[in-house]
Amino acid sequence: MIVNLYEAFKSFPSLSRQLHCKDLLFTHYECPQTERYARFYLQYNMIVYVVSGRRIFHKDKKTWEMKEGVCAFVKKGTHIAERENEEAWCAMAFFIPDYFLKQLIEENKSSLPLPNLSESSIDHVLPLDVSEISRSFFISMMPYFNQTPPPPEILIELKFKELVLSLLTKENKKLASYLFSLYNDKHPSMMDVMQNNFTFNLSLTEYANLACKSVPTFKREFKRIFNDTPAKWVMKKRLSKASELLENTTLSVGEITNQCGFENQTHFSRLFKEKTGMSPLQFRKSQLSTSAS
Repeated sequence: MIVNLYEAFKSFPSLSRQLHCKDLLFTHYECPQTERYARFYLQYNMIVYVVSGRRIFHKDKKTWEMKEGVCAFVKKGTHIAERENEEAWCAMAFFIPDYFLKQLIEENKSSLPLPNLSESSIDHVLPLDVSEISRSFFISMMPYFNQTPPPPEILIELKFKELVLSLLTKENKKLASYLFSLYNDKHPSMMDVMQNNFTFNLSLTEYANLACKSVPTFKREFKRIFNDTPAKWVMKKRLSKASELLENTTLSVGEITNQCGFENQTHFSRLFKEKTGMSPLQFRKSQLSTSAS
């Protein structure tokens, strides 16, 4: 199961304290995660500031420790959060769509230093240096939750701009590089979008959103690039990855089911047998026999 964090907070406001303006959302919450690993999807970019506790974010075999005082820019897309023990996790999260960030760069580009990093060198999670100004910003946001009536939307929008601009310092040059790449319409390649997210159960609309395309354009370009439908391509990639994990790791069939994005173990086993003529365990034993001979 994968959780769309933005939609979860918007649909269930009782989960957190929150403020919103149009598509902008600011929330202060205690993470309800109970399983060790939780998969989540971000339809918008997120700036997160950890108030207390600890989580570990995973993406493409890289990890980031999210503990008290840490601030990070998390790109839209799929991620995994790990809870190592029973420790709670409290965080502030600011959900910010691409169009808002592009507009902010347009309004302030003359006063911002031009970055010299390529967008391709930037990870999916960008740890940020937090200055005293930024830290004061996070503290100053708390009283707004208790304000009656809530603050006007124009003020919330201004606070979001203040947050992003306060983080665009020389210490955070990777953030500046990524935002300027957005401003210059350097969309992620279709190959990058699919390779980075095929193990997550995303809808066609969510894949298209990550590629910054409409659904019809996404489907048309996908067919041209991969000569296949998204559903068939994703299933082939998942089965290929499952074969690799069965052959080269000691992960259980249940763990491989989760890591490769199958609905459940029964579904995975049925599809795997249809492809290979063997159950996952039979395949693993056959590979062990082959390597031993």
